[in-house]
Amino acid sequence: PLPPFRLLAGSVCISFSAIVIKLAGVAPDSAGFYRMLVAALSLLVLLLLKRDRFAVSRRQLLLLCGCGLSLSLDFMCWHRSILLVGPGLSTLLGNCQVFFTALFSFLFLRQRISAMFMFAVATALVGLFFVTGGDWESLGHGFRLGVILGLATAVFYSGYIMLLKQALTGSALSGVTAMLVISVVSSVLLGLVVPFGGESFAIPDAGSLFALLGVGVLSTTIGWTLISSAIREIPATLAGLVLLTQPALSFLWDVLIFHRPTTGVEVIGIVLILLGIYVGSYRRE
Repeated sequence: PLPPFRLLAGSVCISFSAIVIKLAGVAPDSAGFYRMLVAALSLLVLLLLKRDRFAVSRRQLLLLCGCGLSLSLDFMCWHRSILLVGPGLSTLLGNCQVFFTALFSFLFLRQRISAMFMFAVATALVGLFFVTGGDWESLGHGFRLGVILGLATAVFYSGYIMLLKQALTGSALSGVTAMLVISVVSSVLLGLVVPFGGESFAIPDAGSLFALLGVGVLSTTIGWTLISSAIREIPATLAGLVLLTQPALSFLWDVLIFHRPTTGVEVIGIVLILLGIYVGSYRRE
């Protein structure tokens, strides 16, 4: 299919991630472990079917291990945020990674921060103000913690993106191979965290099992593969616009499936956050 449609299909696939994680009814770190384990196994099958050569340099391996660590921390924060503030808002907050990526690029790579970027940050903050009701102290402890963890997700996800870009830039390393290494590293790290966090590897029922299989195969393997194969082939501005369907749809699924009460002010806030994310993404290209 044409690259824009592959990108859109991938965005739709990953838009279900937070919804399925909540439906799985599994502890946060356990959910991350099973998600990455399933992703690693399905990516290995995909690699064998494509007959790609598994070739990774030492530098790339170190960078991809860093990606696995960043993604593990991302999931530890995000899965908790999903349970505290819901799939829709947690996904929106996670997509604010564009701001932290730009900030880290300024701090470590000396890339310039423009007035447009500052406008994007201000727009997203106003949107978040509308979504949270504007009175931080009146929000419950759980909701406040969920917002903080959602923003922490964005921080770790930005680190993941920057490391992945370093690993892929100027190399013939395939996206499937890269994601396979990252999935293996992440599943091992999360597997070690589960018992230390007092969680269990137990899967409650068949519904939870199918949910975990779904998020591992549909959202992680298929979604990421479609996006990585298409994003290099279309203009950055179009890619940024199409990728916004992921947080937008996640919020829509939250409303439709979990009947999340949403006011008109919150809808305006959501639109402002999406606008800020898009402008922030556009700025970096």
